[in-house]
Formats: sequence, C-alpha cells, structure tokens
Amino acid sequence: MRNFPLFPDQASTFAGQVDALYWALVGLSLLFGGVLPFVILFLMVRYHRSNKAVDRLNQVHSNLALELTWSGIPLLLVMGVFFWGAFLYVHIRTPPKQTLEVYVIGKQWMWHAQHPNGKRENNELHVPINRPVRLIMTSQDVIHSFYIPAFRVKQDVLPGRYTSLWFEATQPGEYHLFCAEYCGTEHSLMVGRVVALSMADYERWLVTPGEVILPDGSSGAAAAPPALVPAAGDPMALVGEQLFTNLGCAGCHRMDGAGIGPSLQGLYGSQERMSDGAVVTADENYLRTSILNPGAQITAGYQNVMPSYANQLSEDQINQLIAYIKSLSDGGTGAMSGGASSGSGATTSGASGAATGGAGEAPAFDAALAAQGKQVFTNLGCVGCHRSDGAGIGPALEGLYNSEQRLADGSVVTADEAYLIESIRNAPAKIAEGYQPVMPVYGNQLSDDQVRQLVEYIKSLGD
Repeated sequence: MRNFPLFPDQASTFAGQVDALYWALVGLSLLFGGVLPFVILFLMVRYHRSNKAVDRLNQVHSNLALELTWSGIPLLLVMGVFFWGAFLYVHIRTPPKQTLEVYVIGKQWMWHAQHPNGKRENNELHVPINRPVRLIMTSQDVIHSFYIPAFRVKQDVLPGRYTSLWFEATQPGEYHLFCAEYCGTEHSLMVGRVVALSMADYERWLVTPGEVILPDGSSGAAAAPPALVPAAGDPMALVGEQLFTNLGCAGCHRMDGAGIGPSLQGLYGSQERMSDGAVVTADENYLRTSILNPGAQITAGYQNVMPSYANQLSEDQINQLIAYIKSLSDGGTGAMSGGASSGSGATTSGASGAATGGAGEAPAFDAALAAQGKQVFTNLGCVGCHRSDGAGIGPALEGLYNSEQRLADGSVVTADEAYLIESIRNAPAKIAEGYQPVMPVYGNQLSDDQVRQLVEYIKSLGD
C-alpha cells in the first residue's frame, strides 16, 4: 500500500489532529448511517403487525429514561465533535508570534513565493522543518486556493486582499502543492511541490542563486544572502525601504511623528483609532488598503491627503513595502501587519506655494548644485507630492521658476528665488491656488546650502 496510499503522508503538526477528527466523523457516520438503519429495519420487521408470534401484552408506551438516553447520547456526540472541530480550527487559524513569513502571489497559472531575504521561487516552496511558517498570500487575477494535502492545510487566495495560513513541517521530503479552486482553462496545471528541509539545508538553499519568472512575466535572479536574521536586515525589507524613500513616503510618515502622516514606527499589529471613532488592528490588509485606497480609513488626527497608489505598484512592490513597515515594529518579523493609517504617502519639499504657472525661457542654473538638489529632493520624499504629471497633492515644479503664480488668497506672485526659498522654509506662508497647506515646514531643518541646492534643482526643471 506504500505505492498506493489512501491518504497523504502526515508531514505537519496539524496532520495527525486533522486525521483524528476525520476518522471520528467517519466512525460516527458509519454508526448513524450504517448500523442504526439496520437496527430500525430489524425492529420494523420483528414487530410488524403481521407477526402474530410477538407478545403484544403489557406494551410500554413511554419510557423517560430510554428517551433521554437515545436523545442525550447523540447530543453529546454531536456537541463533542463540534467543540473538537472548533478548537482545532482556532488552533489552525492562530499562528504563533514568531514565524518565518513567506509572501505568496497566485496568478494564472503559477505560484510565486518570495522569502524575507529576497529569494524567489516558482511553483515550489522550500521551508524548514520544526519551525512555524506563515504564508501571506494574495492573487494577481482570480480566486485561487493554496492546498498542501500532506500538511492538511488549505486557504483561498483572493485578489485585492491578503489571506494567510501557517503550518509547521515535521519531516523532510517533497510534498504536492495544488490549486484547489477552479481558476481557468489551465487550472489543472497549477501544481507544484513543497520541499521541507532541515534548518541547515534550508539556510544553504536560501543562498543558492537561480532564475525565476517574476509575477509580471519578466525573468529575475533569486540570489540572496542568508535570511534568518532580524527583519531590518532582510533584503525584502530593504527593498521596501528604498521604495518607501523613492515614492516620497518618508517625508510625510516621519519617524518622529512630526509629519503630515502618522509615524509608522511600531505600527504593525497595533490598535489604531480612526477618524470615525472605530478602532482597527493594523494588520496586513489594513496596510494594503492604506497604500492603495488611503481615504478608506483615516487615522484620527490626520487629514485625507495621501495619494492613492492603486495601479501604480505591483503586487511585489506592495509586499516589499509591507515587509518594510513590519520591520519598523518591535514585534516585526519581516512580515506585514500594520497599516499606514492615512496620512500622505509622500512629503513636499519643493515649492508648496507654487502652482500652475506658465514658463518662459529655460532659466540658467548651476548644474552641480542642481544635481545635489535632486538628491536632497529625493531623500526628503518631495517627489511623491510634487509629481511631474500634476497628480500629486502638491503642484508640479516643471516650468515653475520665474512663472506667474496665483495664490489661494487671489494674489499673483512671481516664482523667483525668494519665493522658492520661502516656500521651502515656511510653506504655509503662500499657498498655491487649488492646493491645501499640507507641506511640512522645514524651517531650520535644512542648511542654507541644501536650500540653495533645492532651488537650483527646481530652476533646472525649466519648462
């Protein structure tokens, strides 16, 4: 029977418990569906009125003890199975505090996994034995279902949100991985394998380079350094930090809490009060929603000024941002669980008082200073609000210098160097028409050299 097993191997801590409950249900089903009907049939024939040999004297029409027995025993059995299943379900759905977190993306027709150190794999999942592993999963297209029979775990994978499951493998080996939800014409081909390794073998595998197909269809390397280190040092979190900086999020979500968006330090897993009075847990789905639809849940004390990044970030990039935010939490393990409340995902460090102006000839500028100013502009996160396409919460800066700008009070000013410097040092002094006073005041936080560099960079943007 080893070559034709009736059941998959028991390869996780859940497997034995799930099988025990399953066999209990099978036994009860055989009892009530297989034995009792024959007992009832026997009594029907034995005591049918055509059977004259049966003694019908002293018939008993009621027996309280018997009635309580045949009602009480099934009730106890059914309630026992109910509580057994309920406790097992809660156990399976409640991961330990310390887990190895792996991000999984389902797409037609492939499973794509990324480990905290950045290592990627397709239609395979390598995990260490004797260590809890939590999968944070989302779909890139339709509903899928991640199913590992040998581990007795299965979880639907949905587009637009995160679901998760956890397990702890108990023995090395290779096990089947299936999609258990019909997801299209090649659903049957969406299969893979789970490879359970000793911790030493797993760590060696983590640093083995290889080529994978990324979720966007491109090819990428999967080489990475060892991963079982604090989350802040994991490449996935580091990539998320770089993305966080490039998008300009660092300017609004300042760690000292002085930004126009809430600080993300310690956010993951915390209880956050919203502007409507509701209290939510800052888990993965909260963070995802806050990135893609920041107006859905506004943190108390902040304004709805963060731009939406829907359709601007890939599933990979969202996972990386979440990994970074989780690494900022004291309990972060390289996975996501909080939510950027709803401030502004970017800061403004250009001319907040600038708006929509025309432009004349390209101004003269110091190229060396402009290059330095561009770096300051990027590091401060200004690029997130002052987007070149005009879709940011701050005005675009192309063609701003020396143009005529209309302010919120109706006056018109020339965007010269003095205006730019004042907009950087004291942004609320002159607010461009059509914009809100959301840019932080940089006052004395920037040196004169840095301000000069920023001004030269804005001048270099020309028309």
